[in-house]
Amino acid sequence: MASNTHPKLYEIRGAQYCKETKLTTFSVYAPNAKMVWVILTAYGHGEMRLPMQKKNTNLWQVISNQAPPIVLIAIFFSVIDISEVGQVQSIVYDRTAYQSKDQNWMMKRTLIDPLSSPLSIYEMQPKSWKYGVFQPINYRKLVPELATYCQRMGFTHVEVYGLLEHSRKTERGYQISNFFAPYHDNGQCDVFKYFVDYLHQHDIGVIIDWIPTHFHHYHASHSFSVSLHEFDGTDLYASDSSRWGTLYLDHNKEETYRFQMILRNSNDISRAITFLRELNDTIHRYYPGVLSIAEQN
Repeated sequence: MASNTHPKLYEIRGAQYCKETKLTTFSVYAPNAKMVWVILTAYGHGEMRLPMQKKNTNLWQVISNQAPPIVLIAIFFSVIDISEVGQVQSIVYDRTAYQSKDQNWMMKRTLIDPLSSPLSIYEMQPKSWKYGVFQPINYRKLVPELATYCQRMGFTHVEVYGLLEHSRKTERGYQISNFFAPYHDNGQCDVFKYFVDYLHQHDIGVIIDWIPTHFHHYHASHSFSVSLHEFDGTDLYASDSSRWGTLYLDHNKEETYRFQMILRNSNDISRAITFLRELNDTIHRYYPGVLSIAEQN
């Protein structure tokens, strides 16, 4: 479980709730931290502090029966003073709670060749669709009208950008703060699952516009980030600054390679080829029939 070669780290890192045992396992990779705590919170106030233990793999871990789904959590590192820690919270989530009904679509996807099938794509940003970024629509309310429109116009796929969690309403959504959660203003994880499920049941595919090449250098206080900047007190994942005032992910580091399995512009062509090959091999090994599309700007 601690190996960086695990193809689906989202299944073993972070907060993993087990419905059978009612225990939540917290795991975080922070090799340079001195101490790490999980803080269970309610309404922005700390309720319980759980000290994590460092394993010989540089993973910090703790198992608790005090963190069922819906409980808010914050990870606190001893390396820096985070005055705004109450604003940086995650939620314990039961990944098995929502049961999809798109089995027919998923089976059909494995049987077709996407490279020789018709493709007509409708691109949209969920948080701004119809009413703008300050009036985002919940996915459950949004998707029936979207599916009807796509069917009427003959679109086979919906391409979604600005999907992953980011910190500013007015952004396009490419400066990601959480690579494993949908943008919160459109609904939580199960609501997004419903969105995808509904489209699949109406014979419409979903393409995620995924550009996790960089992240915010700092948050409003300039002392910490809502993302990966100085994650354990060091530039664990970062390399150079970008022209957008962000930090590029450093894909020459093995942990970043496994964490994202994606590549930014690089002069190391052989490394780029290795990234792209492994990315595509992994995607198609676990999800036959999917589309993997590269766009260079």
